[in-house]
Order: sequence, then structure tokens, then C-alpha cells
Amino acid sequence: MDKQQALQHFYEHHYMPLLEIQMETLEAEFHHGKAQFISNFTASFQKLCSHILRMQQQGETEPIAYIHYSFLRTQILEQSCLYMVEAYSGKWYEDQADCRLSYDASWVYTHFTTMLEALEQDRKKYMGVLHAADIERLMLKATPFFHQFVSSIIHLAITEAVQLPEYKAIHKAKRLFIRTGEYKDISECVYVEDQEMPNTDEVRELLMQTNEEPYIYENLRNLFLPHLRVVEKDLRYNDFSQSDLRGSQFLSCVLMGSQWQEAHIEGGSFRGSLLSDADFRYSHLQGADFREASGQAYREQGHRVPGLCGIRFDFANLDEADFTDVHGFEYVSFEGASMYGTKVPRKYQQLWNLSDEQRKSIVWTE
Repeated sequence: MDKQQALQHFYEHHYMPLLEIQMETLEAEFHHGKAQFISNFTASFQKLCSHILRMQQQGETEPIAYIHYSFLRTQILEQSCLYMVEAYSGKWYEDQADCRLSYDASWVYTHFTTMLEALEQDRKKYMGVLHAADIERLMLKATPFFHQFVSSIIHLAITEAVQLPEYKAIHKAKRLFIRTGEYKDISECVYVEDQEMPNTDEVRELLMQTNEEPYIYENLRNLFLPHLRVVEKDLRYNDFSQSDLRGSQFLSCVLMGSQWQEAHIEGGSFRGSLLSDADFRYSHLQGADFREASGQAYREQGHRVPGLCGIRFDFANLDEADFTDVHGFEYVSFEGASMYGTKVPRKYQQLWNLSDEQRKSIVWTE
């Protein structure tokens, strides 16, 4: 067996099976300890904001345009579980203020270390053909799989975290982005805040355009946008919270990770749309149409996103809403939701964690 054959055999028979085991273990721990992980992140964010404000009061940093939670692959190999958390002005990486703290993600990366150590033992079975550096290169490629759990906790926590008085007190640029990902490399936006309201007419036009251009990661909060008709548009991770969307239709759209907290969407439609990890907490969804919508989680070769956060309808008004023919709605929460006359397929009767009142209120369909 030459080096290339050994690497392929190792990848198929050791690396991939062990990665899947670690992902399954981490996913179980993620759901079991989610509340504590969110609390720990929020405390870290609160500390960061206090640090930013102190530096601003001392004239050491300008209004903040970027907050970035970064992992460094090489440090993870050295068993460092700390994310670098940095705040930048509009100059971004050219900002010399050096406003940074750290976030402890050991709840995730202890599993990375466990996997690395196990693979190192498996490597020895290949009689010197494979070296420690080969295993390290494989594990460096695995870091995004572990990071997806940190990213999901940030997504779950950030809506409440930005309500902290410490965050509200810091001086912000006209647009502030909170991002996470690899240090000075690929990253994703988890929150956007604008100091000026977007132009409603422009937003309406962009949403209703029939081209295939995605319109993603935007702050669309507190807008008056009733009776939209949006078809087959990629709107993932947009934030529509507290907006007036009464009677609006989002048909066969990509809405994974979207935010709709406290939005008015009475009589709206999400028919045929992808809603994985969407957040509808405290929203007004009386008579909303969810027929044929999907909450499908992504599960392939270590990937767990979207799907870790689940769809959240906690404390929403879902009276007379229609969930006929939805699929992939296994990870959904309805704590405190009103569901009088809500149409739900009977197959979810035992799967969903519902109160006795909700079960009696629902109209169960075949």
C-alpha cells in the first residue's frame, strides 16, 4: 500500500467513521446543554461590550462596525479552545485599536482533541506509511465541522445578547456586523444593526424582484411591508423581526435561519419554503399558511447546519395556521404558543413537545 492508498484507506475507515461519531456526540451534548452554552456566550459578549465601552470612554477606539468571533486552526491543533473576539471600527482589519478578548469554546473542541488522539493511535497501524503531519492535515480540514456548533450557539444567543445594556451603550458605526468564522478568512454574518432605517420602497422592490439574485443576511426589522409576494427567492438569514408583513406571501423561498420575532404576519404564507432554523418566537401568525414547507436538517459527512437550532414558534400566535404536508419538522419548539384551530398532521402528535392545552386546541389531520 503506497502513501496515497494508505491515506484514502485511513480517510474512509478511520477518519470519516470517527468524525461521524464525534458529530453525533456533540449534537447530543449541544441539545442537552444548549441553555448553559447560550448563557456562557452571553456572559462573554457582555464582558466584551463592557471592554469596548471602556476603551471608547478613554478615546482608544472609534465607533464599532465589526465584532468578530474567530477560530484559528493552528491553535486548535495545539489544544487551545479559545476564540479570538475582536471589535473593529469601519477600518476593519486596518484598525489598530487592538480591542480584543477571548471566548472559551472548550465544550466543542475537547471533542476535536479526543478525535485527534484516537486517529494518532490508528495511524500507527499503517506501519510508518502515514505520519503525524498527515493526521494533522486531515484534522485541520475538520475544524469547520466543530465550528458549526459554536456558530449555532451564537445564532441562538445573539438576539437576546444585543438587548444587553452593555451592548446598547457602546458607540456604533452606521452599520454594525457581528460575524464568526476563521481568523481573517471565511466568515459568516450572524447579526446586522443599522443606525438608520432602510428605505422601505427599496426593500420592497428588492424582495419582489423575480431574478435569482440572493438577498441575504440583511436587517429588515421594524419595516412596514404588508402584502408582499415573494416567489422562489433566497432570503436566508434575513431578520424581519417586528416588521408588519400582514398578508405577505413567501412562496417556495429559501428562508433558513431567518428571524421573524414579534413580526405581524397574519394571513401570510410560507407555502413550499425552506424554514430550517427559522425563528418565529412571539410572532403573530394567525391563519398563516405553512403547507408543504420544509424544516429539513442537513446531515451529510459531518455537516449539521442548518438544523441544529431548529424552528422556533415559542409564544407565537398560530391560531388557524395550516401545517398540512409540512416535512422535516422534527426539531420544532412551540412553548407557550397559541394553537387554537391550527391544522397539524397527526404524525407530529407524539413527536412535538406540546402542552395538553395545545393538543386539545389543534385540529389533527391525516
